[in-house]
Amino acid sequence: MFRRALAPLTLLCLTGLTTLHAENVKDLAKSTKYLALGDSVAFGYTPLPKKLGDLKSYSGYPDFVSKGVHLQVANASCFGESSGHFLSLQAPDTGCAVWRAAFPLFADYSGTQMDYAVAYLKESKKAALVTIDVGINDLGILLNNCQGGAACFAAGLPVVLETYQNNLIQIFSGIRAEYKGPVVAITIYAADYSDPATVGTITLLNGILTGVAGAFHVQVADAFTAFQVASIPQGGSPCAAGLLIPLPTSGCDIHPSAAGQALIAQTILDLLPKK
Repeated sequence: MFRRALAPLTLLCLTGLTTLHAENVKDLAKSTKYLALGDSVAFGYTPLPKKLGDLKSYSGYPDFVSKGVHLQVANASCFGESSGHFLSLQAPDTGCAVWRAAFPLFADYSGTQMDYAVAYLKESKKAALVTIDVGINDLGILLNNCQGGAACFAAGLPVVLETYQNNLIQIFSGIRAEYKGPVVAITIYAADYSDPATVGTITLLNGILTGVAGAFHVQVADAFTAFQVASIPQGGSPCAAGLLIPLPTSGCDIHPSAAGQALIAQTILDLLPKK
């Protein structure tokens, strides 16, 4: 669960840009009331798109939330985004920069996702909701740097967690400087709840998210527990529970299936006032 699937990105340098229909920040701020931020989960990444890079092939939980709250969404999420790259294009990520070099995002911007969020919230007078998921790729960067070495990962984890906390403080500070309405942060689910090491590390990350979110009056949608409970009948396997994208060969990708995306959306909708 510490990685976002990167295999399709090997094709990026060989493929031209798809047609981009995204509006600029001013237009989107006028035509939408819901800002979605995050990584490949919010982006709706799938390793089995009808056409690689075609935005019509990707649909994440913001689409379900948008329908549930009857608010048009401006989705600024990026495949492979880390909390550091969210704030600085010089920071490492697990695929966002490479994706952006070849394919469009749902929202059209050249700076950081943080820059876009601030610009959107400054322009928008009617923003009614902000959601965000970010952090799992921070662990992915460490895992890649350690090449899977357990001792290296354990040694580097405290720094990653501290940096993640500091980055979240900057992210939520930037959002709250421009917007006082509902903000919902989504906890990270595990791809295998029978793996104590994975669950324990993700729990640490989610604990930091919950603590920082509370300081900024950000609500927390508990996707971690939702996936865990739904996976109990299948021995703790979100894959067997149908929450992850099944692969043609066997097993599942780490990204949510439509059912998984819908479940994440429901954890968000359960926190919002009913209309």
